[in-house]
Amino acid sequence: MAERKPRRAAPLVLDVGSGYDELNLGRLALISGQKTVPATLRRWQKSILTPDGRPVVITCSVPEDQVVPHGLDNDFMVGLVNLCFEAGLPDGPFTVSAYGLLKASGFPDTAQYYRSLEESLVRLNKANYTIDEGWFVRGPHTWTTQSFAQVNYLSYARSKTGVRGTSVITVQLAPPIMDSLRAGYIKPLDLNFYRSLSQPLVRAVYRQLDALHFDDSTPDGLVRELSAPLMAWANRLGIFSDRADNVARTLKPANDELLAKKYVSEIELTGRGRDKLVRYVFGPPPVGDHPQLAELLRLRGVKSGVAVRLSTVFPERIEEAARRFDHYVKTATRPVGNPGGLLVAMVQRPEDFADLPGYVPARPKTEAPTAPATGTKQTVPNAPLTDEIEAMEAREETRVAALSGQALVDWVLRQLTLLGTMRHLSVQERALLTEAVAEGTLDGRAVVREATRAVSGGIPAVRAVAEDVRTHLSGMLP
Repeated sequence: MAERKPRRAAPLVLDVGSGYDELNLGRLALISGQKTVPATLRRWQKSILTPDGRPVVITCSVPEDQVVPHGLDNDFMVGLVNLCFEAGLPDGPFTVSAYGLLKASGFPDTAQYYRSLEESLVRLNKANYTIDEGWFVRGPHTWTTQSFAQVNYLSYARSKTGVRGTSVITVQLAPPIMDSLRAGYIKPLDLNFYRSLSQPLVRAVYRQLDALHFDDSTPDGLVRELSAPLMAWANRLGIFSDRADNVARTLKPANDELLAKKYVSEIELTGRGRDKLVRYVFGPPPVGDHPQLAELLRLRGVKSGVAVRLSTVFPERIEEAARRFDHYVKTATRPVGNPGGLLVAMVQRPEDFADLPGYVPARPKTEAPTAPATGTKQTVPNAPLTDEIEAMEAREETRVAALSGQALVDWVLRQLTLLGTMRHLSVQERALLTEAVAEGTLDGRAVVREATRAVSGGIPAVRAVAEDVRTHLSGMLP
């Protein structure tokens, strides 16, 4: 019987423009950017520098029957990180279909790429890394030594012909990666742009540059240009050559493509032989998916790069954090020394600021305001911010009302993920949900409204919404 390839065989598919990259993975470049590597390459070691100039030694080793991760493995790892987000950053393994992982990684639904997918997963599971004092842990803000496989658990079913679209894959990312994702040590990744790049090396160069572009230590949180010795840059990217002319020749197509797409405005090579230097000048600064939210942060002292990153990672927290911040600044008995740093902390660790004296959290939109007692004067706290946010919300409601087709599907799936509903649905149910919203048999906006109201009721209420969705979808089961 011929294999079916309907959408219902796939889990949530990331056909959206924005995604995430874990900053350690992006900066350390654990996977060689080369499309192919020698079949006998089973170990490498490289020395690189952290953004603050710390030397880091990274070692990769694989068993005798394997070769070090390279090429498309970068793309599959990006897909796994983003599917892990869509699964709600689970405590244990999460399950996807092979089709879903293939599409999340930006590849067509062909037998060739299913073979590549299986080979990549095995390499990512078998390759062991040791990072000497180069893995950043956000909580204590320290550089740590870590040893792990990027995919530390792997299970999948395959037919006689190998992995196919309906094959179920269960994976668990390494604990340091999961800890970092949960701590918000991540940055935006423009998946549409990433997938538009033609070759693995171009995507690897872009991913590395984009990770280094975000630097909280700079005045606005963004690096404007980046310079490095050419051979050190090649070493960082996993280009295995000791000849500067070969490295320059290998990098030229990637550099030309990034210039043509205006991601960088200038690339300069200077010097001779092994003393050559490469310099990249970045193009226009990123704006992120939520420029209005980023602007709320910037107006209160948060650096531009940090504002873009936080508004992409925690969009649901920004407005409430801004309210809390304004209340704190207004009532503080002494000047706030680092306003931007305080607001960043309020976004990243809202639980630490849950009990500010005199602060009343904003009511959910669905909650009717309480009438003031007779003879009392009704006041509107934080009026300028309230007006600002209400205007922004009105614009957002207008935008959402105009969504249709795939854009509406993308919005519904992302909102339900942020609200915690998706983690209570199975792989098949997620696929059916995608289909139902796309075909209009389920009102995605109404489901999002219900899920938003359920958040205040805790996990039981969120599960109830998921059960309602499940009941609706049950009629679509084959």
